[in-house]
Amino acid sequence: MRRRIGTFGLAAGTVAAVLATTACGGGSGGGGSSDTLVAESSFDLQTIDPARQFEFTGSTLDNAIYQTALKFEDGDLSKPGTGLCSFKMSSDQKTMTLTMADENAKFSDGTPVSADDIVFSYKRLQGIGGNPAFFLDGVDVKKVDDKTITLTSKDPNPALPYILPNASLGIVNSKVVKENGGTTDSKDKAQQFLDSNSQGSGAYKVESYNADSEVVLTANEHFGGQAPKYKRVVLRNVGGETQLSDVQSGQAQVAFDLNSDQVKNLDTGQVSVATQPSTRSLYVFNTASKDISAVTSNADFQNAVRYAIDYEKVQQLAGEGAQPLASLVPNEFIGHVPKDQAFKRDLEKAKDYLKKSGYKGEAITFNYASDQTVNGVNLSQLAETLQSQLKEAGIELKLAPAPSSTQLDAFRSGKQAMGIGSWGADFPDPTNYLVFTPGGTVAKRVKWEAGAAPEVEKLQKEALAAKEPSDRNTSYSKLYAALNKQGPFIPVVQPVSNVAINKSVTKYVSNADVSFDFAKAE
Repeated sequence: MRRRIGTFGLAAGTVAAVLATTACGGGSGGGGSSDTLVAESSFDLQTIDPARQFEFTGSTLDNAIYQTALKFEDGDLSKPGTGLCSFKMSSDQKTMTLTMADENAKFSDGTPVSADDIVFSYKRLQGIGGNPAFFLDGVDVKKVDDKTITLTSKDPNPALPYILPNASLGIVNSKVVKENGGTTDSKDKAQQFLDSNSQGSGAYKVESYNADSEVVLTANEHFGGQAPKYKRVVLRNVGGETQLSDVQSGQAQVAFDLNSDQVKNLDTGQVSVATQPSTRSLYVFNTASKDISAVTSNADFQNAVRYAIDYEKVQQLAGEGAQPLASLVPNEFIGHVPKDQAFKRDLEKAKDYLKKSGYKGEAITFNYASDQTVNGVNLSQLAETLQSQLKEAGIELKLAPAPSSTQLDAFRSGKQAMGIGSWGADFPDPTNYLVFTPGGTVAKRVKWEAGAAPEVEKLQKEALAAKEPSDRNTSYSKLYAALNKQGPFIPVVQPVSNVAINKSVTKYVSNADVSFDFAKAE
């Protein structure tokens, strides 16, 4: 799986903006003042250099520091819109034309954002070759004039508008970054400078940076939009239990990492909760190789598992707001399969398929990361739940827990018969899930090679040829419906993302694009 990028997931076009009526002001606890917002998270922070960062914490900070050429208005992931630029795609979907649109955009030193800054930022991301560089693979970036940039792909690239809003494509002040070691090749030395001296045009800039403990942001006085009410944001690195205590006491105003059980224990008189579907998909994988397992590679056995899982009880385990999945694509993305088409438990069908499979009751090794919790879903608890449910159908699972790093390496080796996997969206477009089709990156991990499913591969070609959003939605939905019915992957649940907000914050926005918008909090 890849890391979580933001919290894509709320129903398209919906904003979870909450007005809390409380006698408290906008104060911050823990020694803060009325213009300071304290937020807490369990850091996975490596850097806040946008061209290098590829983790949740880095994206959370960069969403506040940098602006992007395009953005999702009000968290609507179905419709990329104008950010620093407006855009137009050519009829063949190979060329995107960006036109500068925000005349008020200024970097934190007061310099206006230019077309040169956008070109440099994109070429720097490509040249560095870090984790997010694949976003612009095969894309030629060119300045046409002071207002216009073109992005040209060799093949049709209708996913590009959905990629550009990503925080890793934040626009930097090219002049200052170049003066501090920034280049558009692998020789770039600007990361350390950008970690402590951010160069964006967003609502905030960096005051101090410590990847292990705390990052402090202060308002960008040259920000072209409405000035934020909180002039200072402190993001602390603490565990879930501390977050729970701090957000209830007012020592922190925002907590990002509470699981469903912790959310249930919150004092609703002191704390509000923004709950929305995450973009993580939890699934069961089966090998397609008879050499690895003659049992789990059998299509009838896989169907027996599909019907043996009690999806409703798994959703209850995942917490209020968790959703069924009719495909690996989250329910809020174009190309998803409507959730009313998701499999439902049918033990009689499960037993019939199991009988056809020739399964003799032998124990099946079931692999998963023992130390991993995905948006509040403890994988050990999920594995035990699935073990119990499948046993009712006559399937015996032998649980094989392992540390997450060990399990990930083992899964990638392609030698496991069965287990739990998860996938987090890199960008909200169905092309991000082609890795699960025959011969794709993840499919190869279960030995599902190209040529294994002609119907699925035919539908994949049709989907890739679709250009208009409505056609893409229809064609990808057909592809992933077929994949769900005959592939070795069984979608289990789409969990939820919880953000807890102390009621000293009287107004906030938490939506599908940003888990919490620091600039809009009051």
